[in-house]
Formats: sequence, structure tokens, C-alpha cells
Amino acid sequence: MNPLHILHTEAAAGWGGQEIRVFQETSLLLERGHRVSIACREGSPLEERCRSLTDSRFNCISLAMERTLSPGAFIALYRYIGEISPDIIHTHSSVDSWLGGIAGKFAGVPVVRTRHVSLPVKDFFPNHLIYSRIPERILTSGDAISDIVKGVRCVDPNKVISIPAGVDLCRFNSSISGREIREELKVKPDQPLIGKIGVIRGWKGHDYFLEAIPLIMQQIPDARFVIVGDGPGFEQIKSKAKAAGLEDSVTLLGHREDVPEIMAALNVQVLASFTGEGTPQVIPQAFAMKTPMVATKIASIPELFGNGDRGILIEPKSASGIAEGVLKLIKDPELANRLVENAWSFCRKELTVDKMMEETIAVYEEVISSSKK
Repeated sequence: MNPLHILHTEAAAGWGGQEIRVFQETSLLLERGHRVSIACREGSPLEERCRSLTDSRFNCISLAMERTLSPGAFIALYRYIGEISPDIIHTHSSVDSWLGGIAGKFAGVPVVRTRHVSLPVKDFFPNHLIYSRIPERILTSGDAISDIVKGVRCVDPNKVISIPAGVDLCRFNSSISGREIREELKVKPDQPLIGKIGVIRGWKGHDYFLEAIPLIMQQIPDARFVIVGDGPGFEQIKSKAKAAGLEDSVTLLGHREDVPEIMAALNVQVLASFTGEGTPQVIPQAFAMKTPMVATKIASIPELFGNGDRGILIEPKSASGIAEGVLKLIKDPELANRLVENAWSFCRKELTVDKMMEETIAVYEEVISSSKK
């Protein structure tokens, strides 16, 4: 098939795994010779990133997509679709799935929708229409999310397809050194460094990570901790760390672009989310970096972890579980090494960006071909 023109719509105002994946897939589609346009929210981090792209096959429009029923945003998006004539529209958040989905239907352009999070779907009329009637296919980032979507009324389970997030093995490479990060943090080569990487918001479990720190330090007093990421909960977590007297033990780095180097510096990486996750991007990234992981048993994480063959699984909302998992990995290097080697083999086979994009483009082509019949 000839190169495609894909219009991504994303109404999210933040910068987390979902928005990063939209931007990553855009870049990867361009690399593969396709045209890409994005309709994003005004003033969003995604808009800022899009403005940095200079590829002639890329175009971007920003809209006031705060509300589902926004006539101005709908008219502007419908006109934009008419101007650029995309082959397919790929929607992501709820607001843009309504706006982009209905505009696509009116314009005669097929629609694909991705559900990124494992939160329950509000299964009432008309909300279920953005799963059951508007999109030709629903992509998810893991089987756990697929199961949720398949439970929505009138959804054809054959149209729900799981495509986990992939990792760029050139950028995330276990040969990368974390020495400079350790020097920045003033952590000695033989000091354990435990980290949590991701957007700071309530359900990501940063509170439990902080509560686990004293428990870990009871047995490893020289352990040090780092929290990487920004978000709506940044100042709150910073205040809680100070109130708990942890300023000398934990460093909050905010948003960073040198995630591979940070992962290379860690002895253990923790994922403490207790809801919402699909395929957290930090998991394939840590697998590629051979960074041992402790993560909660939610969503698709047990599946990714091979039910414990690729990392330590713990119960959600458990500071003691985090501490026990971290201590187990630090005290048993052979176990940690076996888990990361298993994770690396799985990642190389199943979680690469090449596999992710091959499967995504195959869905686009199938939908476009079907729409022309």
C-alpha cells in the first residue's frame, strides 16, 4: 500500500505515557515514510513538542478541546479534516474521540480509537458509542484494557486489538552508563539507588513509595532514592518527603529527558500505581535497560512480568510490599540478574517499537481497505 496520511487527535492537557506514545508513534510513522497530522489541545505539552517537528510531511493544529460538546472545536476540526484529507483518523482521549470521531463520520474518513488506561468505561448511552459505533477498530495497550472494552455494550470483541507500548532499543540500551547520574546525585558506586519514574499524580502510588523508604533504610541505611517526573502532584510529594524527614535520602528531579541514563544508574526501579495503567512505558524501557523492577499487580503488568518471571510483583497500596520487593532484589543479585535477562529476552521479541508500528500500520491498512469496499 502507498504511504498513508494519519490524523491523530489528542485532547489531553498533560504530558504522560499516553501523550508520549502519540508523539512517539507520530515520529515513527514519519520515519517510515507516512504523512501525519495532529489535532491537539491548545497550550498543551504535546502542542509544544509538535511545533519542534520540521518534517514537511507533518502538520499540526491546536484547538480548544476542553469539552466534548464544543461546537467551535468541532467545526474547526471538521474543516481541518476537509483541508488535509487524511486516510484515517486515530483518536485517543474521550473528548477528542467524540470530536474527531463524529467529524470523521461526517467527513467519510474511517476512525480508529485507542484506549490507553485500565479505568472502567462509563457504559451508558451515549458514552458507549465512542467504542461501539464510531470507531472501526479499538486499540488498547494491553489485554487487561481489551477485556474492559469488550465488556462495553454493543462492542464487537473482534474489533478490539491489543498493541502494547514498544521501546526503541537504540535509545534504551543496557550498555549506557549511569555514572554521571550517580555523580549528580552524589551516590557512591556501591550505594543502592532505588527510583520511581513517571508522571506524579495520585494513582501512581508515590505516597506508598515514600512510606516504603524508611522500611528499606532499616535494613539498608545507606540506600538512596530518586523520583523522576513532573505532574499535578509534584509539590505535594515534595512537601510530604520534607515532612517525613527524607530530604537527605530522596531527590525529586522533576521532568527529565535522560531517562535511559537514569535507569542505568538504578539498582531497582519501582512502579507503585494502584489503578489506571495500561502498558506503562517504563516497563519495556526498564526491560531494555536491564534494570530490575518491582511493580504492582494491576492491569497488564502481571502479563508483562510473566507473572513474576521478569520482575517482582507486589500488591497495590502496600508500602511494605514495595520495601520487601526492593530488599529481595538488592539482597539477591542472582535473582535480580535472572529476572532482567528474562525481561530483556521478552522485550527484544515482543516489546520493540518496530513490532508496535508494524501491528498499528496493519490495522490502519485493514480499516482503510475495508472502508473502500
